Amino acid sequence: MSSGRLPEFAYLRPTTVKEVCALLDEHKPEARVLAGGTELLIRMRQRLSTPQYLISLNGISDLDYIDYDEDSGLTLGPLTTIQSLTDSPIVKHKYAVLAQAAHQTSTLPLHHVSTVGGNICADTRCIYCNQSSYWREVRPACFKRGGDVCHAVKGGKHCHAVYQSDLAPALMALEAEIRISRTDGEKFVPIGKFFTGVGDKPNILEPDEIVTKIQLPYSGNLVGSYQKLRVREAMDFPLASVAVILDVDEDKICRKARVILGAVGPAPVEASGAEDVLQGKRVDDGVIEEAAEEAFKTAHPVANLSIDAVYRRKMIPVLFRRAIKQALGRQGE
Repeated sequence: MSSGRLPEFAYLRPTTVKEVCALLDEHKPEARVLAGGTELLIRMRQRLSTPQYLISLNGISDLDYIDYDEDSGLTLGPLTTIQSLTDSPIVKHKYAVLAQAAHQTSTLPLHHVSTVGGNICADTRCIYCNQSSYWREVRPACFKRGGDVCHAVKGGKHCHAVYQSDLAPALMALEAEIRISRTDGEKFVPIGKFFTGVGDKPNILEPDEIVTKIQLPYSGNLVGSYQKLRVREAMDFPLASVAVILDVDEDKICRKARVILGAVGPAPVEASGAEDVLQGKRVDDGVIEEAAEEAFKTAHPVANLSIDAVYRRKMIPVLFRRAIKQALGRQGE
């Protein structure tokens, strides 16, 4: 039975990215990276994660920054706090969808601790798994715990735990890229390819790899909005979410659209059908309704969160309509 105490671990505090990767490589798979700790420490208390080594990133100041220019766009360090995003004039005016997502993340006190990298690398959640160890022990081990059953989907062949980051759908809509560093080099991947779509291993990071940069292209005349469903307005993870990015001319003809659904599966989902409906058309009520139906068809949540999966799916077109209308309301700002 788990208590409120953390399991024992060794605390390591390197001062460079190279040291972090070397320590991860040395102690894999028993090491975890600690940024804000707002998710990891809770998982440790629940004995969902019991690393022998915690490698803190807080001694690496050059991972905390927000840079912008019109050639390279917006660059974020993974230790940039959620509060820094919400406070940044550049983010608020050039990447409004990201600022909205950041503002709706967690609670205001945690905004000063939670980090961009931590939010992106958040683990998946499931009502059958994110419980005390005593509660979990009365059921057969699920896929996420190394077993061979999914309690949420009868006969399921893989883990359906839900990825509930607020920032990731917005970053996907903005076509962000992520730099991943390891001892022998680094690579950039589009954020959409960062996620595996499998609940028990939600991202592609290997045990000796960390996220060291988030790069967003120049935003141009894009407008956007992020909308989420949650029980408690002040703090909850999304139970469903929609991020919308539009490039529309003065006649509201859509030159480009990105629609990303969050918290309806093990990874954010691109609603390409909704994007196709919007592309090249004047965004009027009829087009919005047609695109909303396509977004609904894309969402396939399962019954593993605190609200009924059918209701979560029905809320996707509602959130989509809100996002589209709010985004269009910002045109010309």
